[in-house]
Amino acid sequence: MTDPGLPTSEHLEHLDTDTIADLIENLLPAPEAHRAREHVKACPDCQQTYDALLQLTADLAEEGRSDIPIPPDVAEHLDAVIVSESVLRASTVGVHSLAQIREEPRRHLPKLLGAAAGVVLIAALGVGVVFATKDQANDGAASADHNTPPADAVAVNTQDIGSSAKRWLDNTPKILHGSSDEQSCARSFAAGQANSDVRLVQPAKIDGKRSTIIGLQGAKPYEIQVFAVTGCSVPGGVPTSFFETTVTLRNR
Repeated sequence: MTDPGLPTSEHLEHLDTDTIADLIENLLPAPEAHRAREHVKACPDCQQTYDALLQLTADLAEEGRSDIPIPPDVAEHLDAVIVSESVLRASTVGVHSLAQIREEPRRHLPKLLGAAAGVVLIAALGVGVVFATKDQANDGAASADHNTPPADAVAVNTQDIGSSAKRWLDNTPKILHGSSDEQSCARSFAAGQANSDVRLVQPAKIDGKRSTIIGLQGAKPYEIQVFAVTGCSVPGGVPTSFFETTVTLRNR
């Protein structure tokens, strides 16, 4: 027998998810809990919501969710998302952050899943963004192709190396491009030459091959020894010269 004060089934106004969650958690005053329970029995839609929340709570409890660590950066990101969403406010749900959820998981989980379903979805997307960003960064680091030149590399043909180096240094005393690893590799190469004064370090793709153009001070002030080497694009790599020429600068 349903409470005579409740509408008939065809005119039922559905209970909000907060109320159903509170019913599951035994948080409603006795009279209100009785009316809500009778309503759920008479309303198929509310019964479905009740069953889903009850099952979800049980499933999560079985999974031991409180023992699953949350990476700090992910937790901070979700905290920011949750705080920014006014749907999840103290007056309706009483949850401000993941820290509070972790402290009182049994009290707040059904309410979070119900009344803040939209926020949970946004937060889930946030997790996806965080992990996707991390995965992309890790994939990029793991699959970095050292044959692919960086943004500051130049593409030249072997026969144009000398003229290109001359053009670069004609009006600039020194050009040092490339990563710290590549510059360190160039200095290591220079240490084995007659003059180790490095005037040019330029990442390049020469005839389709990832290389580094190195310019060293020549025997005369206006002379530059130009080398094209491989190996410097790899951290800890050993430079190997495959081209050498000497150019004379215009500004003597």
